[in-house]
Amino acid sequence: MILVTGATGFIGTYLVDQLVKDGVDVLATGRDVIGQSYYEKRGIPFSKLDILKEEDFKKLPENIDAIVHLAALLRIDAWSAKDYLMTNSLGTYNVLEYCRKNDIKKVVYSMTHSDINRTKDLIITENTPREFGGPSTAFIVSKVAAVNIIESYTREYGIHGIILRLPGIRGYGCRFIGVQDGKFIEAAYHKFIRRASEGKPIEIWSHSDAKRDMTYIKDVVRGIVCALNAEDAVGLYNIGTGIGVTIEDEAKAIIKVFSPPNNPSEILYRPDIEGIQRRGFIYDISKAKRDLGYYPKFSCEDALKDYKKEMESGKFRYLVLRQEAILKNKYGKNLKDVLDADQ
Repeated sequence: MILVTGATGFIGTYLVDQLVKDGVDVLATGRDVIGQSYYEKRGIPFSKLDILKEEDFKKLPENIDAIVHLAALLRIDAWSAKDYLMTNSLGTYNVLEYCRKNDIKKVVYSMTHSDINRTKDLIITENTPREFGGPSTAFIVSKVAAVNIIESYTREYGIHGIILRLPGIRGYGCRFIGVQDGKFIEAAYHKFIRRASEGKPIEIWSHSDAKRDMTYIKDVVRGIVCALNAEDAVGLYNIGTGIGVTIEDEAKAIIKVFSPPNNPSEILYRPDIEGIQRRGFIYDISKAKRDLGYYPKFSCEDALKDYKKEMESGKFRYLVLRQEAILKNKYGKNLKDVLDADQ
């Protein structure tokens, strides 16, 4: 049986869906009531698990073969340093202690790309030195600490710890509202899709020539499945596309897929407006190809076509409803009001 922590989140939901399709015996876990309801309605085994509560681990079944550890607090939500360290670092320690005590020999962990987001190198390998700082330091440190703990348990206890460094992830149901400098902002990618669907102009601020490795959610899931199936792999692996796209490339692809044919959106270039600084990076995924057998499938346009298909199917609609609930419960904000204010 494969246990997935954070199964109620974006990656976890798509991963569990794929594992079920593959006929894998899977246990979804999380502490989200909305997510629990989603899994119960689909008839997928679910166990409530708060990774900070040791007593929750005692309720888990004994026939766990591997864990995909996705439970974490995200940078986009701007938690406190203590919250990040407790959940992302101590929580990971608790997961590994559970593995040690129950002879579970494989853990697959999702690592942020933020540990190298200040590097000047365009091509990022697994050996690229870490370089980070700024307002997200507490979040990044908490994730780096988790990686160090996993590497320690790999050396000391023979647990096959596989860390997958993930770039920006695209897909229907991904987070589209973030907190920046105390303000709520809509993610540009989501805003582009919404405006393209309405045939409205899309603005590109500042410079648009930085190329970034943006990976579709189903390729990320493919990487996790490959890691689960790799018998001898341990350590850090880049999971991406190996190809960079600019924000202009994405905007053009979004217009092609989402705009009404008779009313395509126009791109308005606004170099006079200072936007979020995009530092270019492309992942070297040769190690993942060699050791895990991982190969990305989706191009930028193919990903958007699948995004549209999933959006129209309503299959993962619960991810949007979950975000609305988080926004309401944590911040007292309605999604419509936030989107209207960010026009």
